[in-house]
Amino acid sequence: MQNDGLLYLSLNQDQSCLVVGTETGFRLYDTIPLKLRYQRILNGGIGIIEMMYKTNIFGLVGGGKNPKYTPNKVILWDDYQTKVLNEFKLTSSVKNLKLKKDRIIIVCEQRIYVYNMEKYKLIETIETYRNDIGCIGLNTDPNSTVMGYPISPEGFIKVKFYEKSQELDINAHNSLINCISINSDGSLVATASNNGHIIRLFCISNGQFIEEFRRGKDKATINNISFDEFSNYMGVCSDKGVVHIFSMGSVWNKVVELGAERTKLPPNKEELPKNDISVFKNWPGFLNMGASADKSFAKIKIEEQQAICAIYSNNDVIAITSTGKYYLAKIDPKKGGALAVIKNDDLNMKGK
Repeated sequence: MQNDGLLYLSLNQDQSCLVVGTETGFRLYDTIPLKLRYQRILNGGIGIIEMMYKTNIFGLVGGGKNPKYTPNKVILWDDYQTKVLNEFKLTSSVKNLKLKKDRIIIVCEQRIYVYNMEKYKLIETIETYRNDIGCIGLNTDPNSTVMGYPISPEGFIKVKFYEKSQELDINAHNSLINCISINSDGSLVATASNNGHIIRLFCISNGQFIEEFRRGKDKATINNISFDEFSNYMGVCSDKGVVHIFSMGSVWNKVVELGAERTKLPPNKEELPKNDISVFKNWPGFLNMGASADKSFAKIKIEEQQAICAIYSNNDVIAITSTGKYYLAKIDPKKGGALAVIKNDDLNMKGK
């Protein structure tokens, strides 16, 4: 974050809440409509913050001009009781942090530490390739944990499926991985390299390549890839001031052809046969099956260069930028194209 003391922002797992680290503590917002629920003054900067689903549990790392905590420490914070539940002290600075209902995942430059949420016991330490930006992908379904992270400068990632005790290596790109995202139920992994030209999707059950989407011909830094709950669409944010939204119809077509495990379906589709292509044809993403993977289905133009985005099952899209700007738009599943911004707001004004 770059404005008015804003240091960091992230969305909770169902994208209903936005948490923002500031120079004095943190803020919690509802995402649609944008509304400040409260701000917590901690008399120090919060450089990384993660909310655990829709609970009062937060993971905090110090940051900013006057950090509340040292950069090698993770604080598990209960905001209902306004107290520290536990502290995790590492040997190097924390680069990223993720929370699941049963795990705390801490990303440092060359290691990932996985702790048990119940007793805060270290489950495992994972050696990784140098990871200055804390690149990691994690699914959001509370009933499973699927994690992806870079393991070499040549574009390899490793994906771990904890409940199945499975892991696989995927040669995703030819250069260093810059962004990894895993969809809600852990069936797909999307990757982008430091070139930022393309996004590649792989099937997690067997590691097979599925589809390649082109963001653009010029080099860019892709800092965020997100899926809606049922993976109808994929949103991509880069430093080019555009949020690209890709239709996933062709992806699910290939998933079915491969005979891979299907992702979770909307509730009214659960009773349909597993490998019947008609299962997916009523999904919004299939309405644009003729679209080229070289072109995004829809776009939102934003003024700022860096942002995170979220896509919802009702086709709403939000983008929140590094300067605290908030955009709300809606996807037309038949037409796509440039999306008109329905709402343009400001976190800084909402936080004062």
